[in-house]
Amino acid sequence: MPTLWAASLRHLLHHPAQLALALVGLSLGVGSVIAVDIATASSRRAFELSMIAVNGPATHEIRGAVGGVEESVFASLRRRSPDFALAATPVLEGYVSIASRTLQLAGIDPFATLQLQLEEASDSGGGARALLDAAHIDLTRWLAEPGAVVLAERTARELGLLVNQPFEIEVAGVAHRALLIGTVPADRPGADSLVLTDIAQAQEWLGLPGRLSRIDLRLPPGRRGESDAERISASLPAGLRLDAAGARTRESIDMTAAFTTNLHAMSLLALLVSTLLIYGAVSFAVVQRRRIMAVLRALGATRREILTIVLTEGVLLGACGAGMGLLLGLGIAHSLVQLVSQTINDLYYVVAVNATVLPPSSVAKAVGAGLGAALCGALVPALEVAGGPPQLGLRRSALEGRAVRLAGRLAVASAGLALLSGIIVMVSGRSLFWGLVSLFTLLLSVAALTPAALRGLALAAAGAAAPVSPVVRLACGDIAASLSRTGVAVAALGMAVAAMIGVSIMVESFRESLRHWLEQSIRADIYVSVPGPGDEAAERQIDTDLIARVRSTPGIADVSLSRRVTVQSSSGALSLDALQPAHAHLPGLPFVAGDVRQVWPALESGAVLVSEPLAWRLHLRVGQALVLLTATGPQSFDIAGIYREYGDDRGSVMIGLAQYQRRWRDSRITGLGIYLARSEAAPRVMAAIRDAARGRQAVLVRSNRELRELSMSIFERTFVITRVLYWLAAGVAAIGLVSALLAWELERSHEIALLRALGLTPRATGMLLIAQTGFMGLVAMLAALPAGLLTALLLIDVINRRAFGWQIDLHVSAAQLGNALLLSMAAAIAGGLYPAWRSGRAPIASDIREE
Repeated sequence: MPTLWAASLRHLLHHPAQLALALVGLSLGVGSVIAVDIATASSRRAFELSMIAVNGPATHEIRGAVGGVEESVFASLRRRSPDFALAATPVLEGYVSIASRTLQLAGIDPFATLQLQLEEASDSGGGARALLDAAHIDLTRWLAEPGAVVLAERTARELGLLVNQPFEIEVAGVAHRALLIGTVPADRPGADSLVLTDIAQAQEWLGLPGRLSRIDLRLPPGRRGESDAERISASLPAGLRLDAAGARTRESIDMTAAFTTNLHAMSLLALLVSTLLIYGAVSFAVVQRRRIMAVLRALGATRREILTIVLTEGVLLGACGAGMGLLLGLGIAHSLVQLVSQTINDLYYVVAVNATVLPPSSVAKAVGAGLGAALCGALVPALEVAGGPPQLGLRRSALEGRAVRLAGRLAVASAGLALLSGIIVMVSGRSLFWGLVSLFTLLLSVAALTPAALRGLALAAAGAAAPVSPVVRLACGDIAASLSRTGVAVAALGMAVAAMIGVSIMVESFRESLRHWLEQSIRADIYVSVPGPGDEAAERQIDTDLIARVRSTPGIADVSLSRRVTVQSSSGALSLDALQPAHAHLPGLPFVAGDVRQVWPALESGAVLVSEPLAWRLHLRVGQALVLLTATGPQSFDIAGIYREYGDDRGSVMIGLAQYQRRWRDSRITGLGIYLARSEAAPRVMAAIRDAARGRQAVLVRSNRELRELSMSIFERTFVITRVLYWLAAGVAAIGLVSALLAWELERSHEIALLRALGLTPRATGMLLIAQTGFMGLVAMLAALPAGLLTALLLIDVINRRAFGWQIDLHVSAAQLGNALLLSMAAAIAGGLYPAWRSGRAPIASDIREE
């Protein structure tokens, strides 16, 4: 047994490049999984901490419809507090901008929050008052100093603000004077995205006098708390509801579930490719030692000992790859977390991620992924070398014959995997998990088909080239005769290229569908809105006098009015768009269900329209009813139509503005769509609108073209992460090809030396190997092409449909396929450069003498 271990160690030490390439490929696969884990966990944890920093020990919260909760409700609760075992505190939230940075404004009552914390008898639950105490705030200044705020120490430093220094804060386009009276130390988590101020000051800045966003409560545990919750809920005015304190946080995080699931799927692709790389690395290690192992078997080594040796090598390789992958994932995560948080800020909610979080599960996942990939990759070659008779291990023909037979079986398995993928799609309903399983099953079918395709095309090319060029015939014949070396690497490359084709077509199809949708839905010449995040925030409104000034601007033919808010429903929070179309310009919504001639009259009479993502998610149809929480309580609205939308993956509801104002008692306007008179120039009118707003309110005035370009830029930022991940997978495949070609070149050193002795020049030797690798890249592309198109259909009609609910039109261009061909050929040729250079300069005499 010591002899076996010594032989194993000696072989690994004599092939460091091959070992290093395998480790790099595995660490990239593991690292991509860990990086996505860390990026999503960090964004989630930062948001949770910001919620905990304000909520503290609260167990429940009272929330209302649009406009929040009246202060009188809090006063009533305080008067009745002896009836309930509760502590209550009012909170008013909104968004503000400081030096172009978006932060969350939290208006609090320090004395009420102190009671909430004292009732908890501990400050371990955090809370706004705990942040104030940590900042050592003088409450006299807090209450008496106009514009007094508290920021996190790190945030103040990044913004260049000093304590006791006045600065400007912007709320919904209106500038206000603020004064920094203290900072929260860096050791208090969750405050980086917060601006704390007194609740009265927040009401003034947000333009919400006498209103609250919510009332935080702390109820006792057990039956007493459940009883109090029922009684409080029953005593609330119409339009208010009592929820668990964490419900809103979970609801916000759930919005990103489909987005993060797709990221994890793309990272797993890199790991799947790296599993094939490990298989190739261990297979080559076994192939290179087939004679030694056969001799050791003939001298008495048992099958179990050989199997143990090979699997142990795989485990050690997996452990090292897992450790390197964990470190690499930490490095990648620092860049990836910025991309993820930027996308979340663009699409979902505001979050400031200043620290990466390494969940314990990620460490376990790194170890499990590394060891699992290594064991899966090492198991088949280990069984092969341990199970075969010793005398066959001495013959290369036996090995290649077994590889040819295996390729034939894998081709049959490929058809079965493709069929299984289709069956999973048909029987799995709307399950996103099984949709992803079907995708990976399809990609595995590509990997299974590639070895047989490589051999068949290589033999066909050798036969066709025989009358023309003996060198080409020799090159192609050698590929077909070395399937045990080349098959796995080309399979990994084919799978990565198939994924790249599918993702490229999906992204381009989404881009073209979005562009077409924007052309249909954005029809006004000019759009006016309030700057800042949170389209649905209560404080966002265009000044009423400014709306009148805009209407009277010369050159404007008509104006549409809109208001976007968040409302509660029986299915959770929903986005509601209240719209008053211009009289002569109805919105160009592309409807997927409903009678277009009856939709707009129905909207004016109190019906609603729902977007396609929302209809998909809630299983809604035209003619059904949707229950929404209005200012007077829950009300039922008939669904008159379903329209296509790509702006909100959670979906939205549309209602007539007059109906909205009557049901929700809210007259604010957040957006204007301006239609110009014929032959009127948009730049002149836009300048006139800005002049009318100057000194009153900062507003965003954008042309039709500018708004479309902005929407497309957000789209491009969103898919940067997807591109990063599939390039990682392609990189892993390229490394696998380099490893395979290097091992193949080492195995063929004697053969190449004989060819050079017979007159083949170093240049011709290099060209021969480059031609072989280019041929392998072409085969990988040809095998991946049909699977890539099927992958695109799966991504468009299954994965995206189940994840987000929208329907994307298929768009295929020659550029997408050309890029995939370029990647495949570039990876193959780059993989052959070093082996070609090495073969052309290897000493002929020593290689022949070894023969």
